[in-house]
Amino acid sequence: MFQKFCLNFNNMASRFQKFPFSLETSLSILAVVSSFCAIGITLYQVYLQRVEHYAGALPYLMVSITNFSEDKTPEYALEVSNKGVGLAKVEKLEIWYKKGKVENESALIRALINNDTVTSRIFSSLWKGRVISPGEQFNWIKLSGPGAQSLRDEMDKGNIQYRILFSSIYDEKWYFNSIAGKRLIEAVGH
Repeated sequence: MFQKFCLNFNNMASRFQKFPFSLETSLSILAVVSSFCAIGITLYQVYLQRVEHYAGALPYLMVSITNFSEDKTPEYALEVSNKGVGLAKVEKLEIWYKKGKVENESALIRALINNDTVTSRIFSSLWKGRVISPGEQFNWIKLSGPGAQSLRDEMDKGNIQYRILFSSIYDEKWYFNSIAGKRLIEAVGH
């Protein structure tokens, strides 16, 4: 019985010895491993390029307030600019005056300066679908005259609040908030 076991063991050992581990075999195995590593590196580079391209298309909206006067005439302006590197598409604009929702910029100014015919008004509407290029800036609302002081006072008191929903070319959406207690830029979940 022991001899039979030794014969079987020798037969098994001879089977493994039949496979020669030569230089060509080791080079073939190395080539296969190298190929898989090259595929992995290529996939990682594609991932990095996608992340870089994505980061290169992000918008960043800012609204700044300009308060100045020439010739003792008060002027007040809200200026919108895209400080990001990608296009910003305006999806929605919401404005509140004294906690009540206002239809648009014109309605806000009408509520603010009732019968004032002296104040000059300049609007550059933020309509739904407007695309703001990187580096572009423009006066959204600009008042010059007595009404400018009213706008400034109401903004300082927090009576005027607004929220701009904008998106990137990848359809990611953010809110630019002037609402008290909210983050300035807030991502919107899909």
